[in-house]
Amino acid sequence: MSNTPLPTLPLGLASFPLLRQKDRLYVDKTDLLQKLIETGDYYFLSRPRRFGKSLTISTLEAMFRGQTELFSGLACEAWVAKQAWQKTPVLSLDFSTFDSNGSAQALHKWLNRKILSFANQYHIPLKAEDSCSETLDCALELVSKEHGLICLLIDEYDSPILDNLFARKQVNDFRALLRSFYKVVKGCGKYLSFVFITGVSKFTKTGIFSALNNLNDISMTYEYGSLTGYTQEELEKYFCYFIEQAVAKKIMPNKEILIQKIRNYYDGFSFNGYTKVYNPFSILNFFNKYTFDNYWYESGSMSVIENYFKDHKIKSPDQYHLVQVDSEIMAPREIEEASPESFLFQTGYLTIVKRDENILTLDYPNQEVKNSLAKMFLHRIYQIPAYGELGRNIWEAVRQGNLQRIIQEYNAALAALPYHDFLKNSITAQTSSEQRKKHDESFFRSLFLMLLRGAGIQAHGEVPTCRGRSDVLVESSDRILLIEFKLAASHKELAAKRREGEQQIRDAGYLEPYATASLPVSHAVFVINAETRQASL
Repeated sequence: MSNTPLPTLPLGLASFPLLRQKDRLYVDKTDLLQKLIETGDYYFLSRPRRFGKSLTISTLEAMFRGQTELFSGLACEAWVAKQAWQKTPVLSLDFSTFDSNGSAQALHKWLNRKILSFANQYHIPLKAEDSCSETLDCALELVSKEHGLICLLIDEYDSPILDNLFARKQVNDFRALLRSFYKVVKGCGKYLSFVFITGVSKFTKTGIFSALNNLNDISMTYEYGSLTGYTQEELEKYFCYFIEQAVAKKIMPNKEILIQKIRNYYDGFSFNGYTKVYNPFSILNFFNKYTFDNYWYESGSMSVIENYFKDHKIKSPDQYHLVQVDSEIMAPREIEEASPESFLFQTGYLTIVKRDENILTLDYPNQEVKNSLAKMFLHRIYQIPAYGELGRNIWEAVRQGNLQRIIQEYNAALAALPYHDFLKNSITAQTSSEQRKKHDESFFRSLFLMLLRGAGIQAHGEVPTCRGRSDVLVESSDRILLIEFKLAASHKELAAKRREGEQQIRDAGYLEPYATASLPVSHAVFVINAETRQASL
């Protein structure tokens, strides 16, 4: 019998020293970190929240401090052993630990305390100056004179701004303070050996990209696409014990089906268009509970993304399915000027699924994100009561092939929608042809998809064929159902729209890919009457 200790998950641990001291599972990224140190000096990394940024910062800190006992068996073990002979002073600032409900003055005091603590650690007597920028200038100069060039690590630099996204005055006060702070960082370059800054977004007015114009942004590079997150290879290598346990617990019939389900639910994040990774937070929580749930989404502040969708009048998450953008949308700019695609990409709700030179195709990375956004819209924006029950009823009706019940449950959801949502998304007999193009079937198709996803059921929208895209595809263990949505201005148009939908299904060959399917395949045309706001077959 093997004496090898069973692996323990590092739940809630973003401290590399604690993780190693407690002998928790660690996915080794130190080869990439060593490469960073050996090939450059000033770096910026953008990643969504809970994607391993803090652990990366903590690991870099331990490397520069030469804490050899923490790196036994890791890729950078020899580098750290050499570093231990001449340790580097490290100033590490984690802005996510600042109470962002405070004022710019509170941020000034917080920074002063952190800088004085750093100086005290190296036995440098220092007093707080009138501004935290001046305090930083003095600390870097004095510590470097006594102990050599300094490593500066800044985690979540934009946290005070993102946490107060819709409090404009407060955000502007934070920006002004941080702009002065980063100007000093650039001016103190002669005291610094290595700078690594992380954040979610790329704001210009904080000074990080204007004052620190020598930063090497590695956020979308090929080489560092797997610096945070777990690749498929890493998942199967480091979590093999937990995968075996899941099969033993009958979570899935076998390893192959389990891995495919995990991939569909949690994989798919790509920050460079080449490398796919899993979100670490979701994977760790899944293997802790062995339950497919929306761990990453529910760990954050839903009000930020909810307010963003409302502020930008985004009516449905499906309007950003397979959207093509220029790579320039990822350039640094203020949140007020950033497009929704840029914001959603940087915060992790959209990811790169295809890269063709400077053209990026963005989509939702996985089922967790799709389901989570669907729930948010149904509950917080559309305020549909019992949306989960409605979705489950629709799913059961799909499995039975009961089209009338599907329509009945869907109409119950339509009836629950606030009237003003229909004013924005419906047409009338008097609507001009140009207006009709803007008010199409997409809203009603998206609502149907959100009902299923909100109930935790996988459903597909705009499924491509060689001659077009079908609206909705639902696959159960019993059957495959394809649905085309049409919108009629009045009762008089219902029959014509139904014929139009049937003709479209035939002409575009939507059913052809399923001609040899082992399951029964059926289709339907759902026609929405804009006057009654109800659907019919």
